[in-house]
Amino acid sequence: MENFADLFAKGVFLGGYISNTYGRKWCIFSMNLYALGSAAVVVSSKTDAQILTGRALHYIYLGMQLAVIPTTLAELAPRNVRGAMGVLYWLSIKIGGLVVTGIARGTSGISTNAAWQIPFGLILVIPFICIWLVWIIPESPRWLLLRDRQEEALQALKRYRSKTTPQHEIQEDLDEMAQKVTAQLQKKSFKDLFIKGNRERTFVVAAANFFQQASGQAFASQYGTLFVKQLKSVNAFSVTLGTNATDIGALIISTALSDVVGRRMLFHISGFLETAALMTMGGLGTADTSNTAAKEGIVAMLLLYSFGWSLAWAPLVYVLGAELPSAGLREMTLRIAYTVKLVTEFAVTFSYPYLETADDPGHVDIGGKLGFIYGSLSAVSVIFGYFFIPETRKLELEDINKKYESSTESEMEQKVEYQITLDSIYPCAPIPLRVNDG
Repeated sequence: MENFADLFAKGVFLGGYISNTYGRKWCIFSMNLYALGSAAVVVSSKTDAQILTGRALHYIYLGMQLAVIPTTLAELAPRNVRGAMGVLYWLSIKIGGLVVTGIARGTSGISTNAAWQIPFGLILVIPFICIWLVWIIPESPRWLLLRDRQEEALQALKRYRSKTTPQHEIQEDLDEMAQKVTAQLQKKSFKDLFIKGNRERTFVVAAANFFQQASGQAFASQYGTLFVKQLKSVNAFSVTLGTNATDIGALIISTALSDVVGRRMLFHISGFLETAALMTMGGLGTADTSNTAAKEGIVAMLLLYSFGWSLAWAPLVYVLGAELPSAGLREMTLRIAYTVKLVTEFAVTFSYPYLETADDPGHVDIGGKLGFIYGSLSAVSVIFGYFFIPETRKLELEDINKKYESSTESEMEQKVEYQITLDSIYPCAPIPLRVNDG
């Protein structure tokens, strides 16, 4: 697992470098070309070691994907649907996982190597399509403007707009966009992440990635099936399919509402559902081990947790990662944030077997009472979201950047005072963007 996390991090760094230096299209092309190679290693495997090697190599592709896709979607999407576009990234992953899980179930009865080669072979299909289709779409106009390539940006923007859009309107939009990104053309250094105007958003993006994993995601997704098997009360595969279907349902709701009610409200609801599910799971974990109703209740709470997590903390953290950092510092901000994410995920995943069972010496056999641990962290994430996650719906990326950089201490105090007033009337009112000068 540690090696997988390390390769995933390398993929994030590599993808960020290619995306920032050569463009979004070249990064998408190169990562899919790489995916064909890593998938081919798995499909052609003759030994278990080769399968594990191919799987490990594929984590570099996953890291590259995370570095470029959310950012590209945020840059291309109109501000009024940017949240929904970001959620679609995670939704497509979950739908793909559900399809492959169903196919794997169907091929499980085959007695030859085709039983696993068919599901793994499907990994080759999408990258093969993408390496051809990526050249049909234009480059991101924002990326081109950041490289001072205005004529190319104009042509790209024309292709992204409807053919009926007047030429002068497209030119006006480009001029406005160019004016807003001018300040971001200068070279940025690592220390710029922690100066006024940047340090709070660096903290918010990194902390959001921490809470995404620390609230028990690995417990539910990676070890959920093993936990269900230990309960011996329901079919583990059925629960896996049910969890995937629940995730997809939550993501569809998130897609529909993220640009209507805003990110903050969804984060609040998501965190509350996670906390309630995990604390209930912890309470049920104290019941007699022979209590079938308690075991089934724990499984139900796993599904509720999965729904809550997929409503906001799964998809919208990546939306925040694409929206909040300034363009010149986005790559470095995401390096820090995704490193925090991977370290947290590894810590949760590595510690789980020692906490959940007593099969080996040194294991503590907490079982379902793990819900108290993860539930407490989830409760902290609700508090974090209330005080730190800003509302970004209907704001252009450049406007988000401008609000952070132009904030002063007096403005921040006024905004916090205004927010307290709003929250006393409307509990989930959007919090204005602010920067703490301390």
